Amino acid sequence: MSTSLYELKKIFLLQKGLHFILLLLFLKALLLFLMDKPVNADIEMNYPHYFSYLKEVQGSYSEIAEQFILEESERIANAKTLQQKMTEDYYDGVIEEAEFLAGTLPLERVLQNERGYELIYDQYTYIREHPADRYFLYRNGWDGLLSNDTLDLLWVLLVVLLVAPVYCYEYENKMDMLLLTVRKGTFQQSVCKICMALLSVALLSLLMSYMEFVFFQLKYGLEHGNYPLQSLSYFAESKKKCTLFEAFLWVTSGKVFGSLYLALLILFVSVCMKRYAFTLFTCTGILLIPYYGLPLESSKYNIPTPLGFLVSTGYLRGDEYRRDPFNDQLTAVFREVSLTTLGIVLGISLLLIFIMLLMIVILRSNAWSIKTGRFRGRLFSIPLLIWLSVTLLSGCTSSDYSEQSTTYNFSTRSSCENNNYRFYLDETDLNNIHTVFEDKRTGKKNEFMRNATSALTRVQNSLFCTGSYVYYMKYDSEKKRRFEEQKWFSIVQVDMDNFNEKVIFEKNLNSEERFFIDAKKMGNYESAFFFSIQAFFLDDKNIYFIGPEEIRSINRSTGTMKVVLRISPISSLAFDGRTVYYVNNSYVIKYDAVTQTKTTIPDIVTRDFLLEDNKLIFVNRKDGYRLYMYDLKEYIIRKLIDEPVMSFRFKEQTIYYINKMNLKEYGFKL
Repeated sequence: MSTSLYELKKIFLLQKGLHFILLLLFLKALLLFLMDKPVNADIEMNYPHYFSYLKEVQGSYSEIAEQFILEESERIANAKTLQQKMTEDYYDGVIEEAEFLAGTLPLERVLQNERGYELIYDQYTYIREHPADRYFLYRNGWDGLLSNDTLDLLWVLLVVLLVAPVYCYEYENKMDMLLLTVRKGTFQQSVCKICMALLSVALLSLLMSYMEFVFFQLKYGLEHGNYPLQSLSYFAESKKKCTLFEAFLWVTSGKVFGSLYLALLILFVSVCMKRYAFTLFTCTGILLIPYYGLPLESSKYNIPTPLGFLVSTGYLRGDEYRRDPFNDQLTAVFREVSLTTLGIVLGISLLLIFIMLLMIVILRSNAWSIKTGRFRGRLFSIPLLIWLSVTLLSGCTSSDYSEQSTTYNFSTRSSCENNNYRFYLDETDLNNIHTVFEDKRTGKKNEFMRNATSALTRVQNSLFCTGSYVYYMKYDSEKKRRFEEQKWFSIVQVDMDNFNEKVIFEKNLNSEERFFIDAKKMGNYESAFFFSIQAFFLDDKNIYFIGPEEIRSINRSTGTMKVVLRISPISSLAFDGRTVYYVNNSYVIKYDAVTQTKTTIPDIVTRDFLLEDNKLIFVNRKDGYRLYMYDLKEYIIRKLIDEPVMSFRFKEQTIYYINKMNLKEYGFKL
């Protein structure tokens, strides 16, 4: 008993362990309060509106919930249409202000919950793919607690600072040989040191997990812990059958085991090497090198080190893929860790733990080890160094593919241009309207799509240009039997430097399998959307499809489809590589695709605009349909012409417009 108390006093007081613990707890609490951000910030910003819908559908998927969502969708769409009509009538002078305010007030009450409805609808589209194991719930609390695979570096640092001095302190003060000669410097002392160190680490690990649980419970709430794990999209493809609370218990157990494993590894290395700095470097390297260096995210869970257990959430994740833009092949970014693999990793880890325990006791339990301890330390350090070297060599640096962004306008979706070519529709023959490209230097025209006349291929007149790449979309059919056709939807990339074509997106519209990114099942509700696509644009992470009343994005890494914006009707729309500009109730809205936030541009009331070189050219309804320009960088509005405009277009730094009074076309340089 006295030995145990002395070891506790030594760990917590003499070696400043208590100071480190209090400092870490303070930093942990501070970081949680200051650095924690909700996974879905829009839910917090629209909390009342979101929860008004969530309470109607909360729980498992049902026909009643689906009917409620569809009816609400129709109600909001009708309100937006009516509000748009009344707004146009008001600005056109058809109705007076009093009538406009009286008519739009009840519509605004309906539309004030629109963002909350969009959030619940996004959840609905995710749940209906696999309704059996995906439930409606408020996710931010459980997402913050479980949906990450980050290594807690503060905790690793604390374990190293707490455990490494247990033996290194004796070596630094030349007390190791003396302790091995006294009566209690044998087996009893070694077991006591190990037990006190492991007990301290286990209790602190449980305390850290409990602190996180309490934080997310107080900040967000952790209700419905009995819902399936797959209710969180982070675990969408997981085959593990457990509830959210059970998942937390599994993750906590894994972190405790990983912490004990790390503590034993530190004790083992310190006994073998007898150097404090070498122990710190080796043990942190064994964790950090695979964590940051392995190319496949799931690799760290397949090696018998403490790293996988310290993170633990990866053992519950499913398969994830992304398409390699260089060879157009699907590449796995995460492979689900099966129960068999987990059992093997756990078994090997337990064997290594037993060996390390045995060697620590042998090396620190008798005077005989004084003579042979250095030789044994070197002997057992060789496999450790080999292991570390293999881990170092296994890492590689991934190369990210980033494409140049360009200005995109929905109104000019059938034409675009880059530095060398101009692409547009050739309408000289109305029976054969097709896309051509013109060399800007020579003026020579050529056919752009080589297979556009194929009987089994239908090419849409929608283009997107970025750098030297041009993209178009097409539908391909294949006759299987006399009355059956198989259809594919594709996005094709054309490299104008060498005219090579590559399919970057492909979807089988007749089957229930998805051939892009992953193999999730898809119903008719998504297949039908692909037949209604009017245009598209893309960045280096997503492809955005413009439908009749909404814009959907497909993540190019995960293949996840979601509704980004609901716009009815879609008239003027532009994209600058990050921000989507569109008209809603005659006002221009900026939607940041990265932060997923919306901002209304003040003092612009219009129905038609074009985006060119960070400037919005628009027909100002507040000034009798005159043509104006708004600088998005300097926030300056200026009038371009003092004549009413019916429509306008932009070509080669020249604005061509149709005068509303005489219906004649004029042009001027911008």
